[in-house]
Amino acid sequence: MQTSGSLRSGGNPKRGGRATPARMALMLIALVVGGCQTFNVRSDWDDTVRFEELRRFHFEAPPTVEGANPFADNTLMRKRIRTAVEAVLGERGFRPAASRARADFVITYQVLLEEELRVDSTGVDIGAGGWRRPYGYGVFGSTTTRVNNFQEATLILDVLDPEKNELTWRGWGQRMLSTKDRDRSEERLREGVRAILDRFPPGRE
Repeated sequence: MQTSGSLRSGGNPKRGGRATPARMALMLIALVVGGCQTFNVRSDWDDTVRFEELRRFHFEAPPTVEGANPFADNTLMRKRIRTAVEAVLGERGFRPAASRARADFVITYQVLLEEELRVDSTGVDIGAGGWRRPYGYGVFGSTTTRVNNFQEATLILDVLDPEKNELTWRGWGQRMLSTKDRDRSEERLREGVRAILDRFPPGRE
């Protein structure tokens, strides 16, 4: 996990730099925000390709597959991904080509979903009894276990040679797409796409 800065423990030296409740709250918020921006990005590429010569791109959506998972492929997601990819490539100085034939490279994508199980256990201690008893209060414990099923999404961006249709570069990352309702942040998706394309062309990272 990377953050743009570090938190310093200030305060009165006489107190030994003890963290105040307010400072502890800020540190917790920073950890949560930093964790939300971890996309676990990776990339791979063909060393023989002269990526420095690439200037214009052509976006192609993947073909529609009958029976595909509707969370992995739908018209809303296709529009969001295309908008994010074109915007980030524009930030990088690339320009869209009028057609595949006029492009230096083609960019497309895939979305993979993997079923995951998350087990959460919560323990509760309940005190009972009174101080007059020889051993003080009695404590009884109870544990509640919840099993949540969710889908971990991986976004894959592929760069292809427009003539040979061969894969020349691939980048992928997780945690930028969600199958949960009301958790489809376009800004988060763009940040994830930006994190992947930070590695394109090779040598940028």
